Amino acid sequence: MNRIAIIGNGGGGKTTLSRRLKDLYSLPLTHVDSIQYLTGMKNRAETETRKVLNDLADQEQWIIDGFGPMDVMVSRFLKADRVVFVDLPIWRHYWWCTKRQIKSLWSPRTELPDNCNEATFSHTFQLFNILWRVHSQIRPKLIELFNKSAMTNKVITVKTISDWNKIFKEGIT
Repeated sequence: MNRIAIIGNGGGGKTTLSRRLKDLYSLPLTHVDSIQYLTGMKNRAETETRKVLNDLADQEQWIIDGFGPMDVMVSRFLKADRVVFVDLPIWRHYWWCTKRQIKSLWSPRTELPDNCNEATFSHTFQLFNILWRVHSQIRPKLIELFNKSAMTNKVITVKTISDWNKIFKEGIT
């Protein structure tokens, strides 16, 4: 296992899972948020984000956690040995994002660049809107993509906490 893509809505435990798989497989880990955002929560130019993400996906070994532009994701998924699709119920994503937002009051996420303050009402409101947009618009596209023959043998769908825990404890089979 040399290339693992982890995708799913916010607050689903992708980052925790990716860190665990990094330890299990000794693979370099990149969080897409660390590419898409610059210091102070500013967005990196999309052309630059595309280049960085595509260059990473061309490497021989990686774990890439997160989204990016759809065509860049599709290319990454096709190059991956395994794709872990965290597809928990939407209420779980909202609940875990709420907990993450509260935690960020004291401890910002380490995968973000410096001075990225997520502990604001405006960011939380934006995050909750993104959760719904991912669930209602992007998730159906991912499901359609993952049902194509080129993807069916490499996608592992995480639908329950038990599924998540199994991958966390045992890795990917």
